[in-house]
Amino acid sequence: MNERKTTLLGRRMGYNEQKKRMERNQKIKAACSRAFHWFKRGGWIACVVVVAAIAVLWQQRFYLQQVSPLKLRHLQRVEIEGNRMLSWDDVMQNAQVETGMLMSELDPDSVKAALMALPLIRSVEVEKKFPSSLFIKLQESTPVLSVLSEGSAVVYSEKGVPLPHSMATAMRLPVMDVESMEKVKVLAEFLNEMRDNDKDLYEKVSQIGWSEKDKAIEVFYKDVGFKVLFSANGWTKDDFRLYNSLGTGFVKDLICAGEVDMRFHGFAYVRHYDKRCVNG
Repeated sequence: MNERKTTLLGRRMGYNEQKKRMERNQKIKAACSRAFHWFKRGGWIACVVVVAAIAVLWQQRFYLQQVSPLKLRHLQRVEIEGNRMLSWDDVMQNAQVETGMLMSELDPDSVKAALMALPLIRSVEVEKKFPSSLFIKLQESTPVLSVLSEGSAVVYSEKGVPLPHSMATAMRLPVMDVESMEKVKVLAEFLNEMRDNDKDLYEKVSQIGWSEKDKAIEVFYKDVGFKVLFSANGWTKDDFRLYNSLGTGFVKDLICAGEVDMRFHGFAYVRHYDKRCVNG
């Protein structure tokens, strides 16, 4: 064996280490031999093509830097879900979107803000889908209360905006007194919150209004003889849950009650008892 038995630093090499070095050298020689034969048989042509392509790309590098893949994508398909009162054209026009526009110029947040400005829209979800689609999911406004005046009726949405509905629809909704028109948005939001958290309780509402004296929402239910005061904001499902619990725990108190004050979260005050009940 003519292999050197020491390293460059003079360290003596063992038999196993010498054997591994010889195997490694043989692998390197075999790889170089295969590469040489590949290059000789036609691999040089591929090398020339790669070098030429690199040279062309290098010369055009300034133009390539100005090309954005996003600008090559155009909006081809728009999918709209949940529109019943609004047509496809109405949504597209108000969203300021049209097929063929650059996907890079399409901002989902701007589309959502534009659609939310419509009175008939309650909520919007907008999503860009690769490579060239837009998905819009709408939840249209629904009627929550009505105002009756001089034989006519106007239906209002969760936003406190008039909706085009019939008299039959208006008669099935909670009625707001005309004197509370300045608070129609607050009352509509309150009823919407009640409907989302307790639909059965919402369907029991007969009349609703604003009490300027108490600075509170005044509600009359179909199944009781007293009025209920709720706070002007910050309603939660616990408020409606507390009201429902009164019907099971304080039945005798509620029979003769004239008012139930729910303005303070976690508390309910029963006041203005009927004198006949107080006197036995």
